[in-house]
Amino acid sequence: MPLTALQKRALAWMLGLAAALYLLFAVLTGPRQLLATAAGLGWHGWGLLLLCSSLNYLLRFGRWTLYLRRLGHRVPPVSSLAYYLSGFALTASPGKAGETIRSVYLRAHGVPWPQSLAMFFTERLLDVVVVCGLAALSILRFERFGPFVLGALAVLVLALPLLRSPWVVAMVEGLAVRLRRERLRRGVLHLASLLDTARDLLAWRPLYAGLALGALAWLVQGLAFIYLLSVVGIEVAPTTALAIYAVSLLAGALSFVPGGIGTTEAVMGLLLLQLGADPAQAVAAPIINRLTTLWYAVALGLLASLGLGLRGSGAAEQQVPQRQGHQPEDG
Repeated sequence: MPLTALQKRALAWMLGLAAALYLLFAVLTGPRQLLATAAGLGWHGWGLLLLCSSLNYLLRFGRWTLYLRRLGHRVPPVSSLAYYLSGFALTASPGKAGETIRSVYLRAHGVPWPQSLAMFFTERLLDVVVVCGLAALSILRFERFGPFVLGALAVLVLALPLLRSPWVVAMVEGLAVRLRRERLRRGVLHLASLLDTARDLLAWRPLYAGLALGALAWLVQGLAFIYLLSVVGIEVAPTTALAIYAVSLLAGALSFVPGGIGTTEAVMGLLLLQLGADPAQAVAAPIINRLTTLWYAVALGLLASLGLGLRGSGAAEQQVPQRQGHQPEDG
């Protein structure tokens, strides 16, 4: 299934904004300095950064596959990977909501909307928990971030038992019964179904597995950032580098700018300047990092979407597997 006209316009706007911001960064730094820094990485350095990003995506795809199987669905691995990567084409949408395009593809395999959206919700929730955990390292170097990061992490951890409670689902269903507008009632019932599925994905076993895979995925990405800083010539402790990376991601997410474009880079650069990096380094490192993470993901997503579009959105796979029942909750 190719991108819709609306999605293409959003992507074009996003690419234009990113190009303008990156051009501004390059002008402020000096194009020669930026290009020299990029060339200094060498093919092996760029390859290592892209390899770490690829491993991050594969680990998160493994978690996504785990959730599909938890819900009783079996999707052909090659198609499933293509569906997952296609979501990255719109990963720079606000809150990464564009990644829900995967739900459209999964419908051909008998996966209901509430289930696929619950997978997306659970993934984003656990990613935020993990990134907040890494950002908590900031208290070792940036004490002023401590209360905010630790407070956000505490709220998320306390919210997990609440989301696993059947009381929340019952409350939402009760709200739907009292609504008079049919369309609004259906929407609230879909939300109740989504939360009910999320409860299954947040049971103890899938919760621990999801957190472990998420933590490993983002740690790999953080190690790539540590390597990048060392090549650029910025000497910081590994824990500080991880904290800068995580805090920048959170700042980008909280800005509600699509993909955190501009915000993530700016916060990352400012924190590096505070640690003594020169302006050229403080601009080059964020740009290279985002090229090998966000924009590499977008490129993979576009290629996957193109492949699925040429294939007719999986028309050759019309056999829809029978859905198996939920596995009993283990916590």
